[in-house]
Amino acid sequence: MSKRPLSAEQLAELRTLDALSDKEIDTSDIPEIGDDRWRLARKGNLRKPAK
Repeated sequence: MSKRPLSAEQLAELRTLDALSDKEIDTSDIPEIGDDRWRLARKGNLRKPAK
């Protein structure tokens, strides 16, 4: 993740999105992930090992 602070414009956009209900957010352009893709999912690969 970037440690750069968010701009005022980005913060305003996040506040606007936060005010929307789930039903108001249009996700029609995001493809659904089918069961065949979930079979490839692996749990616990999100952090780097300690050196």
